[in-house]
Amino acid sequence: MCQFETPLFIYYSYSTVIIITLMVAFSILGKNAKHSLNRNAFYFLLIIALWTMGDLVQWMTRDVHTSYLFFRLSNLVDFFFLFFLFFSYDLAGKKLTWQKKGLLALPLGVTVFAVASGQGIGSVEAQTCAYQSGWVIVSSLCLDLGYVIGSVAVLLQKFRQPLAYYKTKLQIKVLVFAIASFVLWNIAYEMVDMLKAAEKWDIEISPYFILGNLFFVALMVFTIIEYDLFDFETLPRKWFAFAILSVIFGGMFFLALTPMFHFILAAFYVTVVWIFWGNCRLKRWLIMYGSEEE
Repeated sequence: MCQFETPLFIYYSYSTVIIITLMVAFSILGKNAKHSLNRNAFYFLLIIALWTMGDLVQWMTRDVHTSYLFFRLSNLVDFFFLFFLFFSYDLAGKKLTWQKKGLLALPLGVTVFAVASGQGIGSVEAQTCAYQSGWVIVSSLCLDLGYVIGSVAVLLQKFRQPLAYYKTKLQIKVLVFAIASFVLWNIAYEMVDMLKAAEKWDIEISPYFILGNLFFVALMVFTIIEYDLFDFETLPRKWFAFAILSVIFGGMFFLALTPMFHFILAAFYVTVVWIFWGNCRLKRWLIMYGSEEE
């Protein structure tokens, strides 16, 4: 049995991110389940929710075998980036054949093999349930980065089209920033873990994992509300969404464990506030730049 304590902050932050992600995912799917754009958005948001659930289980369980199982399954998050790539093609108005989808998914065979066989996954320490990543994490990060580069290339190609609607260009700018920041955050998180930097600095990096997920979902919500992604006429408007995010950030702030995490959390929240309310200059620039491209 593993010996460790699970802070209340973990239960609060993880559960709220899971709930809001599932709400957004099923709202998108319910809007138009037949459209591949909605389905792919649902898939990658669902993967984020399941990934977060799996990490929460690792925080809750004291059984090393259960912890190792969910540690292995967490590597399947690579599928998130594949579905975001499919989503990018849909948003750009490009039809993907099943053959091309299969080719794009082919590199994930390495991840699936590693998860199924346990080869290269790493290990979980029996006393603390702390995990040690294997070589497959390097493969996964390179694969994820490749999918993100592909997604950004597809979206920017659409952005540069003279006849593209300016609102679509605004959506693309936010989405490019969202997926780029998400993958870079995850790479930084894993690199700090692999290089044992957290041990040298004597900090616990696990709580920082959730911030990347929350920030990505916040940007998705912003794009839906502010720039009409998926054309939600009945979706609660900006004030309601911002209030939910504020409650989440507020609870995480008061339950945070270290001054460093307070600082980083505050920086994330200030960024969200600026994105929702204080970005008049950004909006003018987006609209002006979008108009110039047309």
